[in-house]
Amino acid sequence: MKGLKKFLLTTATVFAAFTIAGGVKAQAANYELGLNEEKSFSLSNNEEDTILFTTPETGSFHVEVVLTDTLRDGESVSYGNVFLTSTMVNDYKTIWSNSSLIKGKGWIVSPEYCFAPGSRVSISLKPNFSDITYNYNVKIVNDADKFYEKETNNTPKKATSIKVKKIYSGVINDGDDVDWFVFKAPKTKKYKFYAVNTEKVHGWTSFTGFKSKTKADGNYTGIYSESGWKKIKTVSLKKGQKYYIKVARGYNNNATYKIRVK
Repeated sequence: MKGLKKFLLTTATVFAAFTIAGGVKAQAANYELGLNEEKSFSLSNNEEDTILFTTPETGSFHVEVVLTDTLRDGESVSYGNVFLTSTMVNDYKTIWSNSSLIKGKGWIVSPEYCFAPGSRVSISLKPNFSDITYNYNVKIVNDADKFYEKETNNTPKKATSIKVKKIYSGVINDGDDVDWFVFKAPKTKKYKFYAVNTEKVHGWTSFTGFKSKTKADGNYTGIYSESGWKKIKTVSLKKGQKYYIKVARGYNNNATYKIRVK
């Protein structure tokens, strides 16, 4: 027991420094979690846990949380009005919140996000009763496809480079997020640009071709999540010529998609 207390105290001390980087105030207990790692935690006395992690070098991520047990005076209890609230913050901005962490409901899964590699993100867990002990698990999942957008690709100057016959994935976090891709023709010929909306709910995302960093190549192509792969443009390019694709939010935040060139 002494060893466990020492471990928890050390962990809390280390995490207090990380909490500020994540954009939240230090709480009673702070912990760190790695990518694709799952840990168990216990929360009581109306305190608040804060869990910090670092965003992946490639790909997007999502968070999963489950309330495994609730106890009163050491005995397991099940009340429908006993729950945890989880709040995820990046750079002082709340990006996700959920108040449905109820025992027996199973895993609660956040949307996917893609931030600049090495960004700090915090998840706070807050109980709604002071006389209940909450046991819960948290895991951070790196949704890492082989080829992925590279944040911050929000401008043509920082566009993610793409190549022929490779499929690239991305996610539009919110209405302020825009993803840019650039293709440099390896030889003179016609190229076809395709995209698919991979959202798990009904959604719509726009894809626009650009002849240069500032000149749009006609109107955008809107793609619904149920419609499969759609052609954005067919373009004749000379060897070394660049062509840009801009992806922007349609209906939903956290809109996932894929693009490719043939």
